[in-house]
Amino acid sequence: MFLPELDDEHQALFRAMQELRHAVVAGESPRHITLLMETLSGEFARHFVHEERLMREARYTAFDWHKRQHGTAEAKLATLGNCIRQGEYARIFESLESLASWLRDHTTTADRMLGSHLRNYGRVRDAS
Repeated sequence: MFLPELDDEHQALFRAMQELRHAVVAGESPRHITLLMETLSGEFARHFVHEERLMREARYTAFDWHKRQHGTAEAKLATLGNCIRQGEYARIFESLESLASWLRDHTTTADRMLGSHLRNYGRVRDAS
């Protein structure tokens, strides 16, 4: 995406997912896994609020579409949380992979489009 603050947030999301996956593989306690899930959910929520604020400020024309993309991730997070609460460990891995795949696709397509818009918006704003 090439916007350092958002790129850093994306990396934090991938790290939080990896940490959760490692905890499940290692057989960590359900409480620890739940805490990691809460951390992951919070990271996503903060990131989406940040991105959506930037989109509104920059009058991003694809805002509604991009926000719907975030809704897809929120649904995947809810599914993952349900799997964790119900102790369905096989489905946890499926849900984590689905979320990771969504994030990879989202950052390489939707977020690159957004990044391009934000960089251009900043150039125009700075030139004024």
